[in-house]
Amino acid sequence: MQSRKIIAVISILLGIAAIALPYFFGTLAVSVLGGVMLASGLVSLLFVIDVRRQGLPVSVFGSWAQMIAGLVILVWPELALWLVAVLLGGGLILSGITGLVALRDAGIVNPPLLRKVGLWASILLGVLLILTGALGSAILLGLFLGIALIGAGLQQWREADLLG
Repeated sequence: MQSRKIIAVISILLGIAAIALPYFFGTLAVSVLGGVMLASGLVSLLFVIDVRRQGLPVSVFGSWAQMIAGLVILVWPELALWLVAVLLGGGLILSGITGLVALRDAGIVNPPLLRKVGLWASILLGVLLILTGALGSAILLGLFLGIALIGAGLQQWREADLLG
């Protein structure tokens, strides 16, 4: 049980480090994703080649596309982070605009102030995320990774206490 607590402490410390250095950990997480995509694409390609030898007409396009995407992300993680910033920022902007239009079209005379503030905040955060680009999404990813690691560490600690 002592090893579980050590792993829990390591997870919590990594979470704190990810929150303290979000750009580093966000970029690292995307680079790991690129490596996993490259390895997965290679395994998929080997499987497809084996299936083709057995006479089944299977395309290798998906495997090659996954390997190329993984390699690009591994070599250039800022590109993936920028794409995340644009897509997530655009989604936040669209969500805020759609919510404001729905409030206006609903004909509510006095909509809740907190709801309007939340929708405007969504728009502003989307614009901010797009303007900060790769840096913004790396920081956001690092913060979420840190919070998740701290949560996982606390859960492991509780389980170690329960198991005895």
